[in-house]
Amino acid sequence: MMDEASLVAAARNDPDAFARLYERTVEGVYRLAVSLTGDHCQAEDVTSETFRRALAKLSTYEDRGRPFSAWLFTIARNITRDGARKEGREIPLFDRDVAGDNCSGDEMARAEDASFVRTLVRRLSPAQQRVVVLHYGHDWSYQHVGERIGKSEAAVKQIAYRALQNLRCWAEEAER
Repeated sequence: MMDEASLVAAARNDPDAFARLYERTVEGVYRLAVSLTGDHCQAEDVTSETFRRALAKLSTYEDRGRPFSAWLFTIARNITRDGARKEGREIPLFDRDVAGDNCSGDEMARAEDASFVRTLVRRLSPAQQRVVVLHYGHDWSYQHVGERIGKSEAAVKQIAYRALQNLRCWAEEAER
């Protein structure tokens, strides 16, 4: 059985050697992708794209004493961050914007409250909107939100704190 460095060197010219590298590392890349995306379908896409990019850039790979999988993990993380940044700009604020015509009094009051909250959230900066919607609306952890939008957990907590301060202030102004 070939050691990893020899297999990487062979893979530059031999598709079978790259296939063996793939077989050795695909499970780890997939597990990382699932942990980063939280979604099996997206993880499959990230895994596929990781190996596509790795194959395309294999000639640039330099052995720096770390496992080949570490290079693949870096590629997967970059793909996930790039995707999160793109998707982050496209996160819908809310699934529904209007209540149905057949609402009871309580349902109508809740719909009016929800409409008021949506109006306030739309006043937030785009970054604050994303954090509020993902953390409070979709019940994601700060860490997961950070991975999705490409920020640290601490940064996400700070954005959420400032967003809640703004929302509280605007709600108090509206009640006066």
